[in-house]
Amino acid sequence: MMSRTGCILWATALLFYLAGCAAPSRQTGPEARVDSTMLSQPAPRAAESLWQQAEKDKEAGNISGAIATWNRIAQTYPRNAIAARALHEAGRTYLQQEEPDRSLLYLDYLIYHYSAWEGIQSARLDQMRAWSMKGRNQQVLREANALWDAASEQPRVRVGLSELMARIHEDDGNTGTALDWLGAGFSSARSTEDKKSLTQATLKLLKTQHEEGLDRLHAINQNDFMQVFLDYRQLQLEMERTPSEETRGKLRALLQANPSHPLAEEIRLFLRSSVMEKQYPVDAGRIGVLAPVSGPHAQYGQLMLRGLALASSQWNEQNPWDPVTLVIKDAQRGTTRPDAALRTLVQKDRVLATIGPLGTQEAKGASPAANELGVPLLTLAQREEDDTPDKTFVLHLLLDNKELVTALVEHCMERLGHTRFAVLYPEDRYGQRLAGVFSKVVQEMGGHLKASVPYKSDSTDFKGPIEQLLNTARRNAPASSIEATPFDALFIPDQVLSLSMIAPQLPFYNVVGVTLLGTNLWAEGPLVQAGGIYVEQAIFAAPFFMGSASPQVLSFREKYRDTYRDNPSYVGAQAYDALTLLLEARSRLHPSQMNRLDLMDQLLAIQNFEGVAGNYSFNAHGELNRQYKILQVLDSELVQVGP
Repeated sequence: MMSRTGCILWATALLFYLAGCAAPSRQTGPEARVDSTMLSQPAPRAAESLWQQAEKDKEAGNISGAIATWNRIAQTYPRNAIAARALHEAGRTYLQQEEPDRSLLYLDYLIYHYSAWEGIQSARLDQMRAWSMKGRNQQVLREANALWDAASEQPRVRVGLSELMARIHEDDGNTGTALDWLGAGFSSARSTEDKKSLTQATLKLLKTQHEEGLDRLHAINQNDFMQVFLDYRQLQLEMERTPSEETRGKLRALLQANPSHPLAEEIRLFLRSSVMEKQYPVDAGRIGVLAPVSGPHAQYGQLMLRGLALASSQWNEQNPWDPVTLVIKDAQRGTTRPDAALRTLVQKDRVLATIGPLGTQEAKGASPAANELGVPLLTLAQREEDDTPDKTFVLHLLLDNKELVTALVEHCMERLGHTRFAVLYPEDRYGQRLAGVFSKVVQEMGGHLKASVPYKSDSTDFKGPIEQLLNTARRNAPASSIEATPFDALFIPDQVLSLSMIAPQLPFYNVVGVTLLGTNLWAEGPLVQAGGIYVEQAIFAAPFFMGSASPQVLSFREKYRDTYRDNPSYVGAQAYDALTLLLEARSRLHPSQMNRLDLMDQLLAIQNFEGVAGNYSFNAHGELNRQYKILQVLDSELVQVGP
């Protein structure tokens, strides 16, 4: 750092410079350092008004006007933190304009006179960036560790410093040290934006490395997190040298082992782009369908096919010059393997994309083949926690149990004030899974689960489970509690038929005054008619509500009833949405882009698509974000009460 005498002389020069840019209206600047007490005072309204003007000027490209206004703020309000902010913005703006000398006039002055300002570490980072721009990298190296220690509570400063140090060491040929600095940056990064920035910096660093260099880095870098980058780069080189399904398998294995790594999205993109599309010609008018058309689940397959047929006929009526054809394959468990059926659809029938299957196991069987063949697969199966993270060409459209339960619990806690919950669940796979999800969500949201008790799936007498539920909840209630029922709401993840037998028995065994909670299964049966007065006030969440007043649902319901003389189900609505959404993405493609890869990109780009079974938005991971409807029985009618 410079001497006090030198700093004062230099600061005077800055003030002359400032005065040349914008004449001061009051004071010319501080003569000594401004202490933290002064910097804690709120900025005057006039100063904030000037600040807004400077931001507007910069946004409009009037850089000189913005800097003149920041100068005026610094001169007029030198004892307020807004002066420090103004000096920093002016210095940062000159840095962005690649004028390090002018930038340092502001930053050096700021760092000396406003050392107690809360943003001083960020200013020090910009000062180092300006030094580096001027070729003073040795000065940066001398002070980097001190700034790293001082910014222990400022992750963005540490991330920026790690990127700067990585560039400096890379320029000096010290790739290993550069990689270490980026690894340190990841250890401090908190935001998604920072992690993306570090990821791109690491990829850029390793892009210049070939096999021998990567082998050396592997040997000296013991950070497992950063080793993923090295493994990925080696597999990239392997794919560039000799594209093969074996190498793509290694990439999928890397993704499987690191599903939450910041590099996961990049691996998915690379897998998607590495598909050799030319091997499998495409007929853009043919859409594949994997559905259970035979066997015990054929009834659900029929509901699915009804929704798809309705969507395709609607499209063909509106677009007679561009018709689509559905190519259907049986995906019933025990018949043709779903992966084999999908291969036939792609390699023989040349489908552009495929919808289905319905079953979870069938979807798991088809997903690897979809990723290998590079065909978009819109499954109508439940997404489970142990699903492969490789969603390169796979989209799950069916509801997500955790998101559904979260919407339900959130409504109960925020709108009804319920905090105490209990679960009575069937002892089958679905009941056990939903009971576990409910317990986890309640805990995450700060609620209290007082009891969770199972019953046999074929039960008709629920005396034992209900009494066990009450006894367990009372043991977990405060000792002073004398309430008959020590929980506010009871979650029953079962069919309407089971609920119609359970609900009347609850008050008989002294479970009174509680809100019954359920899942989307309650939307698939005559809840009000079957439960009667015993389900009054009951609440559940569902993606589809046939009684909705939305234009999309009204139109769909009318067309479905006219065509099939029946009411639509959730499966039919979801299938209808799947094909409608797929055709929407397809319509965005230019004829020269009519291929599976570009179609997948368009699917992932969809945001806020309003369907009959929800609002659809996808992220880059192929995960669906949707809003669930909250339905309640009020005065013997099922009505939507949220969101």
